[in-house]
Amino acid sequence: MYLGPAFLFAAFASLFYVPGFLDQPLGMLTPRQLVSQLLFSVFALIALAALARSIELDPVWPWRPGFRRVMNWLRGRAQ
Repeated sequence: MYLGPAFLFAAFASLFYVPGFLDQPLGMLTPRQLVSQLLFSVFALIALAALARSIELDPVWPWRPGFRRVMNWLRGRAQ
C-alpha cells in the first residue's frame, strides 16, 4: 500500500536532481537550480517516509505476518 507511492515519489525526485549540487556554493546557484534541488529534497524525503511506512505496515516484507501467511498458502501448507 505504501510501496507504490515510495517508488512514485522517488521517480519524481529523480526528475529534479541537480548534478554536482553539493560541489557548488549556494551563492552561485541559479534560482532554477535552487528550486529544482528543493523539489528533489522534498520528493526524496516523502519517498523515504513512504518506504519507512511500507516497511512498517505492508505485507510484502518477509518479516511481516501477512507475508508468511501468503507464502504458506502458496506452498499449500496449513495455517
